[in-house]
Amino acid sequence: MDIHWGGLRQTLRALRRSPGFTLGCILLLASGIGASTALFSVVEGVLLRPLPYPRPERLVQLSQVAADGHSMRFSDPNFEDVQARSRTVAALAQVSDTASVAVTGADEPAFATLALASRDFFPAFDVQPVQGRLFARDEQQAGGAPVVVVSQAFWKRYLGSRPLPLARTLTFEGRAYTVVGVMPESFDYPVGTQLWIPRELEARLPSRTAHNWRVVGRLAEGVTVAAARTELTGIARELAELHGQDTRMRDIAVVPLRESLVGHVRPTLYMLLGAAAFLLLVAGANVTNLLLARAASRGRELAVHVALGAGPGALVWRFLTESLLLSLAGGALGAVFATWSVSALLALEPGHLPRVGEVEVNATALLFALGLSLLLAMGLGLVTALRAARQSPWAALVQAGRTQTGGGGADRMRRALVVGQLALALVLLVGAALLGRSMMSLLSLDPGYRTEDVAVVGLVLPPAEGTAQGLRNVQLQEQLLTRLGALPGVRAVGAVSVFPLEGGEGGDGTFLVLNRPDEVGSFEDFGRLAREPERTGSAEFRVASEGYFHALGIPRVRGRLFDERDTFDAPHVAVISESLAKARWPHEDPLGKLIQFGNMDGDLRPFTIVGVVADVRERGLDEKPRPMFYGCSRQRTRAFSRFHLAVYGPVGSTALVAAARPVLRELAPELPMRLSTMESLLTGSLASRRFSLLLLGAFGAVALLLSVAGLAAVVSYAVAQRTREFGIRFALGATAGDVLGLVLRQAVLLAGLGVVLGVVAALGLSRVLAGLVYGVSTTDPLVLAGVALLLLCVALLASWLPARRASRVDPMSVLRSEG
Repeated sequence: MDIHWGGLRQTLRALRRSPGFTLGCILLLASGIGASTALFSVVEGVLLRPLPYPRPERLVQLSQVAADGHSMRFSDPNFEDVQARSRTVAALAQVSDTASVAVTGADEPAFATLALASRDFFPAFDVQPVQGRLFARDEQQAGGAPVVVVSQAFWKRYLGSRPLPLARTLTFEGRAYTVVGVMPESFDYPVGTQLWIPRELEARLPSRTAHNWRVVGRLAEGVTVAAARTELTGIARELAELHGQDTRMRDIAVVPLRESLVGHVRPTLYMLLGAAAFLLLVAGANVTNLLLARAASRGRELAVHVALGAGPGALVWRFLTESLLLSLAGGALGAVFATWSVSALLALEPGHLPRVGEVEVNATALLFALGLSLLLAMGLGLVTALRAARQSPWAALVQAGRTQTGGGGADRMRRALVVGQLALALVLLVGAALLGRSMMSLLSLDPGYRTEDVAVVGLVLPPAEGTAQGLRNVQLQEQLLTRLGALPGVRAVGAVSVFPLEGGEGGDGTFLVLNRPDEVGSFEDFGRLAREPERTGSAEFRVASEGYFHALGIPRVRGRLFDERDTFDAPHVAVISESLAKARWPHEDPLGKLIQFGNMDGDLRPFTIVGVVADVRERGLDEKPRPMFYGCSRQRTRAFSRFHLAVYGPVGSTALVAAARPVLRELAPELPMRLSTMESLLTGSLASRRFSLLLLGAFGAVALLLSVAGLAAVVSYAVAQRTREFGIRFALGATAGDVLGLVLRQAVLLAGLGVVLGVVAALGLSRVLAGLVYGVSTTDPLVLAGVALLLLCVALLASWLPARRASRVDPMSVLRSEG
């Protein structure tokens, strides 16, 4: 222990005598450890940490699977049948997607996110409120008292954290709801929900093609996910035999709830964690090079220690101690960097990352940083110790007395480390370049609508449960469109139930092609006819005003658009997208076809197709256009309580927003609203891709800088070692250009080897990016060639200064010093 403690003190003194070397190593290690720990914190918080519910591994999400393999939400009848037959899932519950509602009655008017939850929803999660109670049995039925459970964040923000019970009601959707409970802060399902009301307050839809509900449940004791899948597959087949094609359900998918929440971000997060690991390897290689150079410069000192009796164990302990001190210091600073980096990452993250509130640099992350530090310490210490231990002390003493000429195992190792660094940097840069080309490919696509000079207004009206309220909603919509259309610079205004790229969930479902208008008089008739595949089609359901297509510049392909003839009492008309026309009527004219789509909004009045418009990319630029069905907003009032206004004018979207705000406040002062621009929606839809590109590009840039710095250091060291050789070459008639070319050729050789290895590694890892890029091959030769050329040019530039220094060696000075 005395010997080891003495060695530790000597190592500390040696590191203090070389502050530049010490600080450089610590910063390099801190950058790699900090980046890796920050990304690990995100991965651990989002992907690895269990959900904050009792026995979360038993929570599952169910989906209907159609004959074509497409997963969809459950209809009411299918859910009821599965719930009655299943024995492997102890609690099955329906829950809606979240919807934005305008809330009054709180401390201030607000938009809030609402979800409808059925009877077994809270029991499935096995959670209890922190204040008040959950829904009572008599409240979870048709005609029950309107009650609401709120999130803790809503309770604090809008209800002042006042204790329950409260004589407090919240008004939204045209009804007053009594607040009965406050959920724990950790309860967040569906993600972002602030208000939960009983699903049973909303009417049941008897159509099996109305896919409106998520289904969650808790596995029964002793039941595995595989066993539940087997049972539910059998139930799906039984229902298909009983109801035929009416079920639209060939199978039932059973997915662990955590996977359904975070599975879509798993590839991106693991890709970024891998990039951080590559950066750590580059930093570690640089530190290894520094340690090897330091060991070489201390050859005489180490040889004296060996000559005086120091054994191999003492040398190994000395190098391990040095690397351990450097690694622990780098790890401690890296943990600080990680804390700052996580805060920066969460600030830059566009809000699409699930469970982001659980991301932190916690004890697990600190243990991860400590583990990395110890692993690096072992690796760095053993590499340098073994290199030093192989050298004969007498050879070291002799060599220390004269200038070296280069070569040797240590030099070969330093060159190999530089080659590896360059290869890793190339892989990171190729990944960033592919993401960049993918982004450019997306931005070059025609989405089917204009993306500039459009202001977007989101509004929520009272639900149109009756004709009178529906007509009032239509009247307000018409007033808003008229007033906004009269603003200076406005060319067109329109309204639609779900706006492109806005993020709202639009309904999609099955429609019927009718032979006569009175063919469907009830949902039973709808279900009967839906069993005939030749009578059905599938599309996204929207309602829009006549000016919507003009405001967004969606071209009319044939027929007409909505106009003043399409009043509430007139025959209902529809406009469909070009892809729907081609899919359902590939060899026919769709104009004049009679359509029944009442399963989407409960209105069984049929549509007549009067027009066809071009396709649009509704949900994202990277998603193919979906078949779209547009009803007229004047006629389908039940589907129009939530809608968006599009205001187009060449004066600029920001100016349009400013001009529209006072009009909206005048006509609808009591309604919360969201104002944005088409440009911001487009930017937001690409935010996740931009976030990944930013991080991977930053990692690649840092890795490139570290790699070329390592190459420059190796070239400089080689030039210093070969000074005598260059002097002799000059004395024998070599020119400055000869020596310059000699040094640069060796640098380019190292860079070329790094490029070749990097290209091979990039090709091998191309599958990692396969699902993250759009419109570009992961083996794109243009990207590979461009990055390789960039790396070679930067490496050549980094080697220029030491090569130029070699070309200016004074042969007489060198020969005199040798003499």
